[in-house]
Amino acid sequence: MRDIQAHAEIHLQARLEARLREQMDAEYEARYEAKLQEQLVARVQALFEQLVLSRRRQFGRSSEALSTQFRLFDEADALGAQTTEADELAPLPSAQPSVSAPRQPVARGRRQPLPVELPRIDIVHEVPEAERTCACGTLMVQIGEDVSEQLDIIPMQVRVLRHVRKRYACPGGDAAPVTAPVPAQVLPKSNASGDLLAMLLTVKYVDGLPLARFEHVLGRSDGVEHLVCWAHARRGFVQAAKVQGKGKRGRADEAIALIGKLYRIERECQSGADAQRLAARQAHSLPVLAELRTWLDKTRPQVVPGLALGRALAYLDRYWNKLTRYTERGDLPIDNNRCENAIRPFVVGRKNWLFSSTPAGAHASALIYSLVETVKANGREPYTWLRTVLCELPRARTVQDYEALLPWNLALETLAVQAIDAASLRHASS
Repeated sequence: MRDIQAHAEIHLQARLEARLREQMDAEYEARYEAKLQEQLVARVQALFEQLVLSRRRQFGRSSEALSTQFRLFDEADALGAQTTEADELAPLPSAQPSVSAPRQPVARGRRQPLPVELPRIDIVHEVPEAERTCACGTLMVQIGEDVSEQLDIIPMQVRVLRHVRKRYACPGGDAAPVTAPVPAQVLPKSNASGDLLAMLLTVKYVDGLPLARFEHVLGRSDGVEHLVCWAHARRGFVQAAKVQGKGKRGRADEAIALIGKLYRIERECQSGADAQRLAARQAHSLPVLAELRTWLDKTRPQVVPGLALGRALAYLDRYWNKLTRYTERGDLPIDNNRCENAIRPFVVGRKNWLFSSTPAGAHASALIYSLVETVKANGREPYTWLRTVLCELPRARTVQDYEALLPWNLALETLAVQAIDAASLRHASS
């Protein structure tokens, strides 16, 4: 009897365990199916958002569209189209001066004056004392001066070099006045200094930066902290709102509304002084930012990261400290719109250089690329080498002079010393 009862209990326990395993397997399958279904729905939603945004980009209106994008980077094409093969040769000066008929003046447009707000540094060119003595033996006195201006640049510092050429004449008028000669320039008819040309060539052909963008380059250095643009942060939520459907309001609209409050505060204190703007930001913007931060921490875990809203939330969270830094001072901007509006005709994010529009322009660009790549291959810093070459090139007269400027003939120590001397000269001039 006891054996029968024990056998029945064992049988019952086995049945219960089997049923429990079946129930657990069913629950596991249900959870797995639910998880799979959730991932499938998220994937379908992400693909749907991509489709909607793609159709908007393709067929929707865009203020940034520009049919002349291909002209972004073709300065060399424009110059190369006007250059012949003979213009690319650098003949050495002959021993006997050549005599040619006077050239007829060519009518040209008047060059615009350089901005008056830029600082000026005077570089005075004196007439040698031996040439300031008149034929009558009288020492000439200064009667005036000729001033020409060049746009010069130190990395992230723009200024104007004023070449002041002293002019002297005899008080008795017995001889013609004499003026200090024009210093040799790499581009005699240009108002760009050698340092500016070196910088332009470096940022375009070494760094791959279009000149239109280089015009607005604020740079990385010790003590400089970066801000992140609130317009960029808002743009992600605008994209997320577009896929919600017409008339529907969702989480993206909540973020847009809070960011709108920040911009409303900026508009109200726009005409005030920096101190008033700082006070308004501390009193009104900080509470809005605190509310937005709370909303971000609550919402982000509830949104799939791959969706448009998830990407906008991730961007806001990643750059939060740099987005809120503008409230620490009154002179900092809330966004980068002012700079972007200046370069809006160019579509940011595309390849800088798609092609050259003329064979001459492609040849000119290839020559410059060959130079800078050779400089890098020889372990030289392109900008420092270009500065040295463009400074010494106008004084080159022989084949040996030109060969001495080649990157493998200029030692690193020479480039470093010349760079230090140039910096010392600028510091002394300023």
